[in-house]
Amino acid sequence: MKTTKTLHTVKDTDYYTVKEAAEELGIVSQSMRDHLSRGKFTTYKFKTFTLVSVEEVKKWKKEGSRK
Repeated sequence: MKTTKTLHTVKDTDYYTVKEAAEELGIVSQSMRDHLSRGKFTTYKFKTFTLVSVEEVKKWKKEGSRK
């Protein structure tokens, strides 16, 4: 199960917002939030933003949702 991590600084090329991650995967934001709540991705918190690693999204997209 993935975890939630708090970030103190963010490089915008390393993280997607939930909406951006959903768009990249071709799903709706609520489906992305469901994936996050089920621990399929590590959730990052920065201030009031919920973020997802670009690297994790690209890996998921490449491998498909076999996880």
